[in-house]
Amino acid sequence: MIQGKQHYSKVKTRIEGMARIAESVHSPLLFRNSESIGQDNLPEKLEESKIPDGLKLFLTEMDRKLNILLQLHSIKKLEDSYPVKIDIREISGEGIDFIPDRPIAENQILEVILILEQMPIKTAGAKGFAQKKGDIWHLDFNNIRENDQELIIQFVFSEQRELIRAQKNI
Repeated sequence: MIQGKQHYSKVKTRIEGMARIAESVHSPLLFRNSESIGQDNLPEKLEESKIPDGLKLFLTEMDRKLNILLQLHSIKKLEDSYPVKIDIREISGEGIDFIPDRPIAENQILEVILILEQMPIKTAGAKGFAQKKGDIWHLDFNNIRENDQELIIQFVFSEQRELIRAQKNI
């Protein structure tokens, strides 16, 4: 049995991303998504301790601020490795439409990082061939980890729900 390409819902958006030129679409992605920053369970650990409530509150707030600093540092490090900034205009589980901040070649292999949420940072990475479509570029995800694709699908679903809610309130 031959399986066709799976189709995903897409949504118009305005999120930021970054890209770098890659040598091969099949080589491993340089970017590895880590959900550990900002995903700790410090409040639960402190709740079990015998530390005074004021100190618990102070430590929780300090932990939150340190996570923000780590996230900002992570973004800066990503910007150094992924010099092409991209303005993503449409997204789905199978690809993106985007506008790069500098010229790129037709069929250029790009590794992209999509910033789905900024605080706490939620990112996804993929590789594909950049193809010009009028004034905009398109990139099909030819190499994407399952976790990253699931994050993108969740993002699209969430954005579609927000659009439906906004339309109901008009």
